[in-house]
Amino acid sequence: MGFPNSRITNRTSGAVSIADTTEVSADFVSIDVMTDTKFEVLTGNLTGAANASSGSAHTIKAGTTIDGFFSAIKLHSGTVIAYRK
Repeated sequence: MGFPNSRITNRTSGAVSIADTTEVSADFVSIDVMTDTKFEVLTGNLTGAANASSGSAHTIKAGTTIDGFFSAIKLHSGTVIAYRK
């Protein structure tokens, strides 16, 4: 299911640097991956990136930007900057 009438136009409400395994909740619209990263929790409209605890999480390479709508982020490893909407 997509968001046909939604468009991410900018990142205007600040950002959060996440570099540990504490879950962070907010309304995020974009994630910049600073170091190779695995997500334990990535709640939003992206599938297949989480489940690090089961050993099956994908490694997202440094330099990747993930646009979407996210409400919770918990890292298994790595560093990201998450931008609020």
